[in-house]
Amino acid sequence: MPLFRSLGFSQHPFSKTNADEEPDLSSYFVPPPYFDAVVGDSSSPSASVVLAPRGAGKTALRRMVEAHAINSQFLAVTYDRFEFSAGESIESISLQYHLRNIITRVLISFLSYLSEYPDVLKALSKEERSQLSVFVSTYLGDLTGDRLQELMNELKSLPEKFKKFWSENVGFMESVVNFVLKSYDLEPIDMPDVKMEEKRLSETYKYQLEILLSLVKKLRFKSIYILIDRTDETEKTGNNPEATYTLVQPLLRDLELLGMKGFGFKFFLWDKIEPFYRKDARPDRVAQYNLTWTSRSLKTVLSKRMESFSEGKIQNMQSLMSSTAAINIDDALCLMAHNSPRNLIRACEKIFAAQAERNPESAKIDIQAVDSGVLIYSEMLCKELYGEDYIKDIQKVGRELFTTNYIANDVLKISGQGARNKITAWSDSGLVAKVGTVVVPPAKRPVNFYCVTDPVAVRLMHRTVNLEKFIQDRWVPCDHCLIDNLIDIDLYPEDNEAVCRSCGRELI
Repeated sequence: MPLFRSLGFSQHPFSKTNADEEPDLSSYFVPPPYFDAVVGDSSSPSASVVLAPRGAGKTALRRMVEAHAINSQFLAVTYDRFEFSAGESIESISLQYHLRNIITRVLISFLSYLSEYPDVLKALSKEERSQLSVFVSTYLGDLTGDRLQELMNELKSLPEKFKKFWSENVGFMESVVNFVLKSYDLEPIDMPDVKMEEKRLSETYKYQLEILLSLVKKLRFKSIYILIDRTDETEKTGNNPEATYTLVQPLLRDLELLGMKGFGFKFFLWDKIEPFYRKDARPDRVAQYNLTWTSRSLKTVLSKRMESFSEGKIQNMQSLMSSTAAINIDDALCLMAHNSPRNLIRACEKIFAAQAERNPESAKIDIQAVDSGVLIYSEMLCKELYGEDYIKDIQKVGRELFTTNYIANDVLKISGQGARNKITAWSDSGLVAKVGTVVVPPAKRPVNFYCVTDPVAVRLMHRTVNLEKFIQDRWVPCDHCLIDNLIDIDLYPEDNEAVCRSCGRELI
């Protein structure tokens, strides 16, 4: 029997880290405080931008917006795949590129729903049928069944029955246009006319969106939501925040487009783009939200997930422990997740794997498995985020609080400038941050004081200390801003007060 069943779960609660792969996400989704504002009023939708780190739940949030589509009566159109032709650069991506892709997806969504409403199809005026023929010929002209199936996978909120409808009726290499024109009894358009219409339409993309909206409303939808996601996951953006912003900039800068009546443009974006977005941002016109988590809110995420996968029997990790631990295991895991639901899932999966190594038929989890799993998770995540060279350096430092002189003289034996360069590189990677200044006797002038901010890096620095003692000795939550400080406050020089790494207030 798999370990997760021995523990009391119907399915493995930590096997998936991608929200698009989780069929029952709605049963354990924890909405952020502004969720209702992002969904908004489908009768009068507005644009909004959600910024969040990777793994913080942008795609989960997008999926829950999609889940509201039917009850709120809006057509949800997901736009999360960006393809580039040979030699095409990010800088050459235009507003027209995006609008053409969006119109294609809106059109396919509309045609999918239209297949269920023959009365609406019959009631279309001659002009509307002509317009629809032009749309189909222009945007689906080079589409075959295999490419259509790829688009179906993108349109996440489209009911499965419509995806099945297309797969059953359009062959792998068959022309989509021919099928649509025949099935919907639309007049075919000669190729020269199609080219002429395509050239004319390329100058009126926004007008085309308005035409499509009028058609969509005939299906009793009030509006169209365009959900833009995964802009940082393309071959040309990857880990580059500036390139990621460049890709989506044409959409974000066009306030006329974002303010179009009947449309709600919803962006779910990597927070690293914020410095670039800030130059173009108009928060007075486009609402901006930051998706953040505290260890307290992550604890709710963990509890709901475990409850859902155990049919309500298990609410927390603490209840699965084979013996009483000196710390609350759920608190410790949420601390180590460092504000990321995805990291929390990955840490728990490593704990389950460690316990399965010890005893795959166990009905409880040993504290040793938790300790081992957290170390494996910490090492894995550190290598992913910072690379082995940084980790080797930071392990040589051996403490989570330090000055430049300590790095130069006591650890790396390099010049002061060399130490500053090292610390700057660590800071740029997000591994280290300045937490104020201290006076180190016998000197009287204050010097910069730095902190290793990522809990997994701190854990690796002190891997020989068991997890319970590690947490007890270093976890100092800030009562003011609720940020977790994982530091040994005894590392502060004498007569210097320990302060929060985030808000700078005294911790004790």
